[in-house]
Formats: sequence, C-alpha cells, structure tokens
Amino acid sequence: MALNEDIGSGARKLLLPAAATVVGAGAGLVLTRKPVRKSIPRLDLGDLADDLRTKVDSAIGKARSTSHSGRRIDSRELHQRVREREQRRNSRRART
Repeated sequence: MALNEDIGSGARKLLLPAAATVVGAGAGLVLTRKPVRKSIPRLDLGDLADDLRTKVDSAIGKARSTSHSGRRIDSRELHQRVREREQRRNSRRART
C-alpha cells in the first residue's frame, strides 16, 4: 500500500509543473500570432516602470523625491559625471 501512495504522490508532484509548462507554452504560441499581437496595445516600458515604481513607493509609504525628476543635465555635465564615476571606480580597484 505504501508503494501506491508514493507513486500517487510523485505523480501529483510532476503534474503541476507539467501543466504550468503546457499553459506557458500555449500562451507563448497564442501571443506570437500576428492578429493577437496587433490587438495588444504597445506600452512604453519607461512609463510602465515609472507607474510601477510610484505604486510600490506609495504602498510602502515612501515619498518620491522630486528634486531630480524634472531636471535635465547637459552633455558636458553628463560626461563630467561619467568621468568622475570612472575615476572613483578606478581608485577603488587600485586599493583592492
């Protein structure tokens, strides 16, 4: 009797991952069809990431800093920051 219960338990442990695999493969095939892809709206991932970040921040009670969000930096300042960051990295690498 114990052998039958072990076989049934093993089959159940394999059934769920197998079913999830079949469902995932089916969803992948359905979503790769052109008519379905056209019906799904294209989303800007940057906007989506910002929306999700805002929702997570509000859920954990964290206010988003607005000091840098609207500020654009010019290319000279960007290149200067990149150089400074690279110098800091190189100095840390030299210490280790």
